[in-house]
Amino acid sequence: MRKSLLSGLSKIIVAIIFIACSLTAHSSDSTIFKDHFNRSELGSSWQEPTSWSISDGSAYNYIDGIGGKLRTSEKIDSSTYIIETKASGFTVNYMREFRITFGQNNLSNDSMYVLSYKPYEGGKFTLSVSSNNMYFPKSLDEAVIYPNLNPNDWYSFKIAHYKSGLIQVYLDKGEGYGTTPFLETIDHTYEKAGHIGWQIDTQTYPESFYVDWINVYRPSAEKADVREKANEDDLITQVSAKSGLEYKVAKLDSGIHQYTDRDYIITSAPSYLIGASLIQTAMNDKKTISESFLTFFLKKDAIIYIGYDPRAATIPAWLNGWTKTRAHITTNDPLCPYLDVYSKPAAEVYPYPTSLGGNLSDLESGAQVNYIVMAIMRPDTSPMEAENAFLSGADAESYNAGYRGSGYADFKHLSNDYIEWTVKIDVPGSYNTGFTYANGRPQDRPLKIEYDGVDYGLLPFSSTGSWLTWSFLTGHTVYLEPGIHKIRATTTGLSGPNIDQLTLNYISPATPNAYVKKDLQNHTIVSSLINQPLKVYPNPFSNSTTINYTVTKKSMVNLTIFTILGQQIQNLVNQEMEAGNYKTPFYAPISKGIYIYELKIGNVIKTGKLIKE
Repeated sequence: MRKSLLSGLSKIIVAIIFIACSLTAHSSDSTIFKDHFNRSELGSSWQEPTSWSISDGSAYNYIDGIGGKLRTSEKIDSSTYIIETKASGFTVNYMREFRITFGQNNLSNDSMYVLSYKPYEGGKFTLSVSSNNMYFPKSLDEAVIYPNLNPNDWYSFKIAHYKSGLIQVYLDKGEGYGTTPFLETIDHTYEKAGHIGWQIDTQTYPESFYVDWINVYRPSAEKADVREKANEDDLITQVSAKSGLEYKVAKLDSGIHQYTDRDYIITSAPSYLIGASLIQTAMNDKKTISESFLTFFLKKDAIIYIGYDPRAATIPAWLNGWTKTRAHITTNDPLCPYLDVYSKPAAEVYPYPTSLGGNLSDLESGAQVNYIVMAIMRPDTSPMEAENAFLSGADAESYNAGYRGSGYADFKHLSNDYIEWTVKIDVPGSYNTGFTYANGRPQDRPLKIEYDGVDYGLLPFSSTGSWLTWSFLTGHTVYLEPGIHKIRATTTGLSGPNIDQLTLNYISPATPNAYVKKDLQNHTIVSSLINQPLKVYPNPFSNSTTINYTVTKKSMVNLTIFTILGQQIQNLVNQEMEAGNYKTPFYAPISKGIYIYELKIGNVIKTGKLIKE
């Protein structure tokens, strides 16, 4: 019985050893170099170990400054190799940087490949090639390790180099390396493995760092110069959800899948969102309640849009502070044919992440489908030269130096001269205006500023002390819809300054209060989408009126009544409607005054005024 038990135990032990050997991913005859630091001193295998020693079976570093190098003394003469190493102590301190170096032919210079990790720079993880200065290498590929590595945990790194020039980097944070590389490039600068090792640099204070082992071995097969890492989106990168479900990035268009795990497709979207980077979320995550669930990185300054279930009685707390736009994303989901669109300028850009909560986090209730995420680049409006605008009474001049472009606009008369810029807006939102000007007179020379014929009052254009001294004056914040707009500056009795440029900068998707009050009281909307008003009869009215409109093709229709301050009074229609002529009554238990109706048919918005007597 005992012999049988021992025999069984022996078989188990052999099986465990076999599995352990298999997990090392290479056999002993493929080994080129290895060091597990299971002794008291570094020994002759290593060069320049000034700040390195051995502690508890690991190479140990405790440097205060730069140049904490640990390099193999012998060059590894192989162009096909895999480096694996395990380390701990990745602390987050200013200018504390961790590097794995390889491909170094000569220890007297810094020409090599550098794999660097900079936790203080948002966790940048970069594969670079250095030409005699490892502190200013050329980046070959870069990503972010998020969240930062825990200083108390151990992490494994694998670098595979092939004769084809393919270099692949993998990171194991405790769950394996994964099937696709974290970083990847094709480069032939340094063909041989050469000297390899670690380097720690800091400009703060020393902290302990440990390298458990370094192994170099031959892979089982060569690889061609074909990248395995998926091509990235030009705006959104490194999307991850806590659920672990797949979240893909695509370009938004009609016919594109809404989710990664459903066949629902997007049927329409506002023109400015066509081509947006779209995170296709997983419908199976619709019940998530985490406050920080979805993480991604934006490569450029962007505007983020969320498509959210309109059936929600309340929205999650993380969505508070976002602007609910007038736009909708329509879908072929029979239970949720459209999504409300919320928007917000991105607060962070790579290497710092954007995080969103779960679909049902905090106080949310009522949403029955998961949200989707879209992003577009923040509009970059170049300054518009005054001399190229339409000039009435003013002339294009260039005799006072210091201007930009080919000249500036010089007003000739005390009153009624004007400059009118024609501006094309692609992304709706609030824009700040500003003017570059010179005023050599001691007194102000105010100009009346109009946006699409709406008078926004005077801007002072104070003295700049000289006609050669140019200054910048911040103008109004105005909400502009997509389309063509006219911005005019007119003299009002004191002539005007010399105007060099008009600038227009996107601020947010929100409607500024000044815009709501001014434009609605003047019964106009700054929008090229508004053509002729709808037929409303009677108007003015006492108790009720009827709004008549035509739907030219099957579309989502939304008809809402607002106060002149932009407060919603009543939503009269919110449904998909067939083509045809419609009459919608409005029964009005409201105070006397002026109200605004807004009719949205598909992506077209029409507005007008209602007068209650």
